[in-house]
Amino acid sequence: MAKPSRREIIQLTALSATAPSLTAAPAASGIWIDPKLLSLPARPWRKIHLDFHNSAHIPRIGEKFNANEFGDTLLKANVDSVVVFAKDMHGYFYYPSKYGPVHPGLNFDLLGAQVEACRARKIAVYAYHCTTWDNYLAEHHPEWLVFKRDRTTYLPKFDQTPGWTALCIAQEGFVGLMEAHTREFVSRYPIDGAWYDMPYPIAGECFCEECLSQLRGRGLDPMNTEVQRRHKQELERNFLRRLYDTVQAVRPGCQVDFNNQAAFGLKDRAQWMDNIDLEALPSAAQWGYYFFPLVTRYVRTMGVSAYGMTGRFKASWADFGGLKLPAQLDVECASIVANAARCDIGDQMPPSGKLDAAVYHVIGKSYGRIKALEPYLEGAAPVTEAAMLVSGLPIDRLGQSHELGMVKLLTECRVQFDCVEPDAPWERYSLVILPDQLAVNAALAERLVAYASKGGALLVAGTAGLLAGTKDSWLSPYGLTAAGPSPFKPAYLLPKESFTGDIPAYEYALYEGSHQYRAAAPARVVAQLGEPLFQRSPQHFTSHAQTPFDHATEYAAVAVSGRVGLFAYPLGLHYFTQGYWIDRAALKHVLASILPGQLVSSNAPVSSEVTVTFQQKPRPRYLVHIVNWSANRGTPRHPVFHEEPVTLTDITVRLRRPVTGGAARAVVSGLSLPLRRAGGVVEVTVPRVPLHEVLVFEAE
Repeated sequence: MAKPSRREIIQLTALSATAPSLTAAPAASGIWIDPKLLSLPARPWRKIHLDFHNSAHIPRIGEKFNANEFGDTLLKANVDSVVVFAKDMHGYFYYPSKYGPVHPGLNFDLLGAQVEACRARKIAVYAYHCTTWDNYLAEHHPEWLVFKRDRTTYLPKFDQTPGWTALCIAQEGFVGLMEAHTREFVSRYPIDGAWYDMPYPIAGECFCEECLSQLRGRGLDPMNTEVQRRHKQELERNFLRRLYDTVQAVRPGCQVDFNNQAAFGLKDRAQWMDNIDLEALPSAAQWGYYFFPLVTRYVRTMGVSAYGMTGRFKASWADFGGLKLPAQLDVECASIVANAARCDIGDQMPPSGKLDAAVYHVIGKSYGRIKALEPYLEGAAPVTEAAMLVSGLPIDRLGQSHELGMVKLLTECRVQFDCVEPDAPWERYSLVILPDQLAVNAALAERLVAYASKGGALLVAGTAGLLAGTKDSWLSPYGLTAAGPSPFKPAYLLPKESFTGDIPAYEYALYEGSHQYRAAAPARVVAQLGEPLFQRSPQHFTSHAQTPFDHATEYAAVAVSGRVGLFAYPLGLHYFTQGYWIDRAALKHVLASILPGQLVSSNAPVSSEVTVTFQQKPRPRYLVHIVNWSANRGTPRHPVFHEEPVTLTDITVRLRRPVTGGAARAVVSGLSLPLRRAGGVVEVTVPRVPLHEVLVFEAE
């Protein structure tokens, strides 16, 4: 498999998201369109991930399975690809494997029948194989178990329901068996791909005899967390490589997918991945609605195709009896393709083997929409103006609260951005965002200062303005110096510039506290940091909650210096936990100063999502997606649903790109929309957006 090619910088100018009228704005320095993504191999757009985990307590498997009915149900539901099971997490096979065990309730070759039915209907078919989660192997090979620091394993106690088993990929016997399983099912069936689940080391560390031996043999300390992470990254690379090579040796050209790869250090693993599925069921508690927008912006920088995996379930996997309405799936799929990913809807086939008619009725409606849009999706690459830096030890997972909060903020402010690690070539972007908690070492600080000196914009939040391991700010060249953390939580934000509309002066609570930064020339204070009279405690308190504002300080809560914007408080975390509108208002105001020309702006409500993609073929054109996330009222006990969208009307979209012709096209409504032009900006008004609209602008 070829590694991602070198990317080229595509220079664009941009459009202000806060401009009150159609006027020219200064040019941004650079926006990125990945040429690798423009020429990805064609892949299906409408996949089903057909979970099928069955314990020994299920006595009969597949008794109602009918191959023709199975295939016809998928076809009628507009499904063009499906993942079916070779081996599940309980360790049971669904074909006559010589390794076994075959599920005791199965008396025929279910995998073979499913593959044959799909191939007869030109539905791409991938075989699922669970790796480090295998209850059978865990019970029969305890020497392969992952050990925690306290010498326990991940096996449940005898009075607990079985769950994750965590087998160690340092164990040669286990890895060799996974290769043998692969050779068997890949050689036996004409599958389009092998799909591996749980192909990674749980928790990023293991203290089994083999792991301890390997680390101590190199003179390394197994108790050191970083040592463990780097060792497990090495083990995972080796595991992926061996399985990938095994598949290619048996069936050259067969696609290889590894699940759950939205973890740091992906660039060192991506060369053994033909595609990455992003498991991110938004209505499930462990993911939510901002996990996919975060991880897809990270994964798409690797130059491989990606699928956004939602589910038909009301909540999460194996939610039998849980079914979303078509409108809910519609908006989830719309957001997936708006971010230039393909769709994957998770289902779980009942043990009987008969697909639920209601499920595929709902899926069929949503996938019918996606099918109609595919000419405007194939070969489309994101157009991005900003890079949010994210970092962690190898194989640590993305999805921290401050990251998710920043994604929410940037999305609502219409910033088009990727997520990259600090060693990526982020100088190609107009704006670099440093979220709270990002560790900035001396080398990174030097790069950032050099980038800003050439006209790049920086947005810095919280302690990302400090040099890692010190109390000093690396932003001192811009008049911004650190004075330690505020002793108060909450502290207060006092606007000194106008960004709160017609609301009179007010002191806004910073619920997550703040750092203290002094702002001197050339910096200006956008908002001042305020303090209460005392910190609420058992010894000092008043009323029901925080102590009210008492006095302003000499410090800045928000400051701007040239093209550098600083939020002294943890902006991403604050927005994730509080969703406070003052954060968004302040960010829009700062962006107008440091990035005076954003690529796209719109009067669409903040609940909506607006993204930009570009197609080189069949002809160069820009596409603006408007996704109408119109939520029901919810309760604290269930996720938010989007089941009866309120139609958006008279939505204005402004795009700064050189485009041809006198009109744009609205794909969903079929309307021709007259263009208004001024200073390189084009503007259209969309009469109605019931749920999802795609605007097409022909490029010069």
